[in-house]
Amino acid sequence: MRWKIALILFLILSFNTTRALAQQKEGKIESVCIQCHSQLGGKFAEPVEQWNKSIHKEMGNNCEGCHGGDATDMGRAMTTEAGFRGKPKLLEIPDFCGKCHIGVKENYSKSVHGITASKTGAPNCVTCHGKHDIKKASLELINEKNCTRCHTYDKPQKIKQALASTDKEIARLSALIKDVKGSSIDTKRVEEKLFAARNAIHQVTHVLSVNRINAMKATTDKELSSVDESLKAIEKEIAKRKRIAIGASLFCFFTAGVIILYRKIFLKPENWFKV
Repeated sequence: MRWKIALILFLILSFNTTRALAQQKEGKIESVCIQCHSQLGGKFAEPVEQWNKSIHKEMGNNCEGCHGGDATDMGRAMTTEAGFRGKPKLLEIPDFCGKCHIGVKENYSKSVHGITASKTGAPNCVTCHGKHDIKKASLELINEKNCTRCHTYDKPQKIKQALASTDKEIARLSALIKDVKGSSIDTKRVEEKLFAARNAIHQVTHVLSVNRINAMKATTDKELSSVDESLKAIEKEIAKRKRIAIGASLFCFFTAGVIILYRKIFLKPENWFKV
């Protein structure tokens, strides 16, 4: 009897949780974190305003993704039972972000940035990427204004120059994938290959070693060349299918034209539709 009651309670709880998540996904309800912080205003509302412009929001990473807690229940939102972690201390930031950005954290920890931060707390992830207004990872983050807050721009500039051509090629291939994605040909494999190559080069960037970055760049460029070949094959197949479709359409029109012409020349009007 007990197991039946437990099963019923479990099913009810599962249904309510699923319904709440579905409503949140459809935009019917809003995260209680966002509701509360927005209503408080001032400095408490700033994280929401910044997050709204971030890559985290674009990628679907909400408050609870970083800070934990239950974003669907006001009473559980900031409880340790719901996994609430709150605001990390300065020395905790690399591990805090490294929960998701594992490869980046590993490379960062080996760099002069990571070694220094392990003692002083900075420079850490938010120093370059921001707190709640997280920017999309790109070479634009490596610039004289950002870097010269702590040191000269010489080495960062070399890193940026080393990555420039690879970054440009990644952007070109991403655009090509978008162009062919609407076709009937599956692009999942080539998308995954490009994603892996992009991640690999972005992760090793945090080592801040020009030599290691150049070594990874050579490997990544080979992967990108393979992606390019795959996309060319897809484009060729799309062009082939278009030619076949056009040919089939022309054949149908030609056949219809021949039939109409035949009826007009050889048949009386009253017999046109009897053939």
